[in-house]
Amino acid sequence: MVNRVFLKILFLFFIFICCHNLTGQVIPIINYNIDANGQAKLTVISDTEHYYLLKVRHNPDSSFVLTASLTIGSPDSTVISESLGGYPADHYQVLEYPIDEPYDIDGDGVDDITEFNNIPLQNPLNPAPPFSMEDGSVAIDSFSTFKELAIKHETIPWCEYLNDKDFTKFLITDFYTDHPNIYFINCNKYYLHVDFADAMGIEYPGDDQVGGHIIYHPSIVSANGTMGTFAFNFTNSENKNFEIVQRTHELLAANMLYLENNFSYYINSENEDDYLNDTVLYQNSRVSVLLESDVFAEIDYWGLNPAEGFGFFRLMTPDETPGARDIVLYESLPNSLPRVAGVITSVVQTPLSHVNLRAMQDNIPNAFIRDPLLNDTIFNLLNHYIYLKVEADKYTIREATLDEVNSWFESSRPAAEQIPPLNLSYTSILPLSEISFSMSDGFGAKCSNVAAMLTFGFPDETIPDGFGVPFYFYQEFMKYNNFFTDIDMMLNDPQFISDRQKRGEMLKDLRDRIREAEMPGWIMNELSDMQMQFPAGISIRCRSSSNNEDLPGFSGAGLYTSKTQHPDEGHISKSIKQVYASLWNLRAFEEREFYRVNHYLASMGVLCHPSFSDEKVNGVGVTTDPVYNTDNTFYLNSQLGEDLITNPDSNSVPEEILLYKNPDYQEGYVLIQSSNLVPYDSILISKDHMQSMRMYLSKIHDEFEQLYGAEGNATFAIDVEYKITFDNRLVIKQARPWVSYEPVKSGQNDAVNQKLTVFPNPAQEWIYVQCADCNLKELIVSNITGSTVEGKLIMNSDNAGNIFFLKHLPPGVYLLTGFSEVDNKSYSGKFIKL
Repeated sequence: MVNRVFLKILFLFFIFICCHNLTGQVIPIINYNIDANGQAKLTVISDTEHYYLLKVRHNPDSSFVLTASLTIGSPDSTVISESLGGYPADHYQVLEYPIDEPYDIDGDGVDDITEFNNIPLQNPLNPAPPFSMEDGSVAIDSFSTFKELAIKHETIPWCEYLNDKDFTKFLITDFYTDHPNIYFINCNKYYLHVDFADAMGIEYPGDDQVGGHIIYHPSIVSANGTMGTFAFNFTNSENKNFEIVQRTHELLAANMLYLENNFSYYINSENEDDYLNDTVLYQNSRVSVLLESDVFAEIDYWGLNPAEGFGFFRLMTPDETPGARDIVLYESLPNSLPRVAGVITSVVQTPLSHVNLRAMQDNIPNAFIRDPLLNDTIFNLLNHYIYLKVEADKYTIREATLDEVNSWFESSRPAAEQIPPLNLSYTSILPLSEISFSMSDGFGAKCSNVAAMLTFGFPDETIPDGFGVPFYFYQEFMKYNNFFTDIDMMLNDPQFISDRQKRGEMLKDLRDRIREAEMPGWIMNELSDMQMQFPAGISIRCRSSSNNEDLPGFSGAGLYTSKTQHPDEGHISKSIKQVYASLWNLRAFEEREFYRVNHYLASMGVLCHPSFSDEKVNGVGVTTDPVYNTDNTFYLNSQLGEDLITNPDSNSVPEEILLYKNPDYQEGYVLIQSSNLVPYDSILISKDHMQSMRMYLSKIHDEFEQLYGAEGNATFAIDVEYKITFDNRLVIKQARPWVSYEPVKSGQNDAVNQKLTVFPNPAQEWIYVQCADCNLKELIVSNITGSTVEGKLIMNSDNAGNIFFLKHLPPGVYLLTGFSEVDNKSYSGKFIKL
């Protein structure tokens, strides 16, 4: 009898253990709150030997049917969330499972942990079988994965709501069962649902199937209050009843792991009446709705970085380099932005765009304004000095006086006259092979830097070879035509001094006369001899190489003009004089005037080399990472072709790569952003070119660090321009000190201003964050769209630094921000999660 009782107890215990493993242990939720995005944050007691499934129900009296997320346990406690907006606490249940005995929640025969570790090819919440990313995926774990699957066309006549939008497609089979299969389609390969279904062996269409689009709207405010939202609709804009919409919304969101309450149901105008009939159902649910009428209304203003400033208001193209006193208006975003006085863009930015991060860093006004050139007030202020104040919900813009501008910038203006280096002992045109780095005072830094790189031992034709025309030629040309006498009279003219319009007219007249002036015969002869040494029929690039581009506190980059001498244009003196004349454009003059550069000693050298054409790729690189501030990396920004990097349209997205200095670390590089002009699985810079670039940038940095005497200067870096030619050669076109380089550490460089340091970067599991003397109490972590992913990370009060764990974050770029109550400033830093 005793044995029978014992066996019965043992049997019941065995059944309990088995059922516990099958159903998981329901564990208490010890804390519940709604974060800034409107998502529920559920805290449970946990350990690293278990994982946790979050179950959701739509009503407190219904069953927990839907599984919304899987989270690996952390020591002591774990915060669990889901992709959609939060329900009240009684709508959630958390199940605990051992990692070494995982469950199979989706019933596909593969355990949860195996599938979790293989996302997005497998998915513990989706029984759809795995297949290649070339075809699609069973989960979308990041925005970059969405971009891999998505396509974008400027015009889709039969679906206008898809025009110029990134979108992919989805197909759900066995929709009405307990284990529906969710497929995200790679639209780069399959434009139609039927083509994908045929490839997967799915009978299509079927009564138990639901399909449609997932569309990204970058300029629409999402349910979480930030810019950018994803929305789904059904094939052929078909209207579905609320229950199907709600189930589709939940299924898609649970398998789009990166969402942050920024997922909506898109309703086109034809279906809005049906929606109005079901308004109560939607209002009592968490299905956010995006109406087609709202999409096309969009937004007209966004004050991204509230601040104020004075400067010269300029309409800029991305290939132009603005000055530190310019307030710039861009109609397409530049790939990088040096220090400016303020920014207005007519294209929507994100809070983590390069432009806004630079604005935050420099504390300058930055705003998106729709169609600013249609606003007469803004249009009429172009090419005038202005005052700009950006606030969260409005802006102020008015004309300013030069005195106001100079007073605003006076603290950064040199106290004494700046004397540019001018050595007139170099009296002949020289081949670059005979020009050394130390001869920059005679030929200009651009010329001497290219000449120096020719000695670095790179393969032939990596560095353009050619000639340098010295400053002596410019000075003699100006004297020969008595231009310095004319300039002296001009600079002392009361109208020139007081009237900017008159100043511009007088400088234009001077430039015209320089272009038309006669050159001394001996200069013509030397230029002719140089021109004859280039191969017949080749175009010659004549590039400005002045002596006032690298003074401390005055970069001068982008102020002057380079010209191409084509074979049918006659004597090269034509292009040389055009380069000379650019020394006297209005902006260049006023920049020199503000920085007290001596105008008479400012001189122009010219670098002449074969012109490049038909490039496959062109870009810029920096021998550190000035954008994301990662360690032991180079930064590369590339685009397809020869035009789009220098003048991209508003839809052009360049490729961004962080190139590890150690080729054996990870894969040797991190792809931050793909170019939108190539297929999703393509990169512009091949592995072979990456290896060459790694070698070139290392050598360039080390050599110039010694040549500039910058050893130990943390601000030092070299900025290069590169091209991949039509015959697949990597060419380094130019090298110059990065804009933030401070030869004399003044405490004003970017690295010092930032104060917030993050190590390691990139990171996989944790980061160490320190902000010396900031007195920050807490930090907020935002993702690339500006949405908060982690709020109120508490900092140590002694500023000793903190370690924060990252395992729960998907790969991507993140921004740390904090506000100091001591100096009323915000501090920020970026890091990359691998």
